[in-house]
Amino acid sequence: MKKTLLFFVFAIMTTVAAQAQMQAPRFGIRAGVNYAGFTGDEAIAKDRLFRFHAGITSQFALTSDNFFSIAPEVLFSQKGAESKDDDYKVKLSYIDVPVLAHINAGPLYFEGGPQVSFRVAGDIENNGATIVDDLDMYKRTSFGYAAGIGVATPLGVSVGVRYNGDFSQLNDNDGAADYKNSVFMLTLGYTLPAR
Repeated sequence: MKKTLLFFVFAIMTTVAAQAQMQAPRFGIRAGVNYAGFTGDEAIAKDRLFRFHAGITSQFALTSDNFFSIAPEVLFSQKGAESKDDDYKVKLSYIDVPVLAHINAGPLYFEGGPQVSFRVAGDIENNGATIVDDLDMYKRTSFGYAAGIGVATPLGVSVGVRYNGDFSQLNDNDGAADYKNSVFMLTLGYTLPAR
C-alpha cells in the first residue's frame, strides 16, 4: 500500500515538474450522480443505488496544444449497493484520488487511469434503520481504475460519463466473500481558464 501511495505522489510530482515547461495548470470543480453497486457473485446486496460525488480537479497539459494532459482529482464519492427488495443497503463513502490521462479531441475528451480510494464513512441499513455503523470489515484503502468520455466547451464547462471499479476486494478478511465497488458516474465539471 505504501509503495502505491508513493507511486501516486511520484506521478503527480513528475507531472508538476513537466508542467513547468508547458502552460499553467488548470483547476476546477466536479459534481454529479453515482450509480453504484457491487460486482462479484458473493455480494449480498447486488442492486445499484443512486449516490453522489463532488470535488476538485486539475489538469497539467503535457503538450502545447493541450491535446494530452494529466488530470489528478480529489473527489468525495458515495458508493454502495442494496438488496433486490430495497430493505438492505450498504452505504460507503470514500475520498477518491484518480490520476487520469486526459486526451482532448475537439469538444470530446477521453480519460483513463489508476485510482486510490480511502474509505471515510459508511453504514449498513435494514428497513431504514442503521444496524451497523462501524464497517471495520471493509478495507480502508482500495485500488482501482477509472475511464470515461465527455464533452467540454471552450467556456470550461464539461459533461461526462465515467466508470470506476476496484482491483481489490472490499472485505479486509481474505477468506470473506469476494466483491468490489463498481460505479457509473454522470459528472458535471467546471475548469477555470488558464492564466
